[in-house]
Amino acid sequence: MRKLFKSLSILLAAITMFAISGEINELQAAKKKVSCLTKVTRTIKRKVKKTVKKTKRAIVKTGANVQNAVVDSAVSAKKAITGKKKSTFVKGHYKKGQKTLTNGHFRKVSKGGKR
Repeated sequence: MRKLFKSLSILLAAITMFAISGEINELQAAKKKVSCLTKVTRTIKRKVKKTVKKTKRAIVKTGANVQNAVVDSAVSAKKAITGKKKSTFVKGHYKKGQKTLTNGHFRKVSKGGKR
C-alpha cells in the first residue's frame, strides 16, 4: 500500500510539472511578435494624436482670449456709463486634468470688492 501511494504521488507530481510547463509554453506562444513597422506606425499615430490635441487646445484658448477681450471692453464701457460694476467676465479655461473647456461666464462681484 505504501509503495502504491508513493508511486501515485510521484506520478501526480510529474503530471503537474508537465502541465505547468505546457501552460507556460502556451502563454509564450500566445504572445505575438510585433514587427518594427507596426511599432513605428503606433509611435507616429500617438505623436500625431498628441500634436492635434495640443493644437486644438491652443486654438480654443485663443478663441477664449478673444472673447474675454471683447466682453471685458463691454463691461468696462458699461461701468464708465453707469458707474456700477455688478459682474465681471471669467475667461474660458481648462482646469487641471479636465478634457473639456469651461466656457466663459459672468461672475458677480462681491459687495466687499470694487463696484
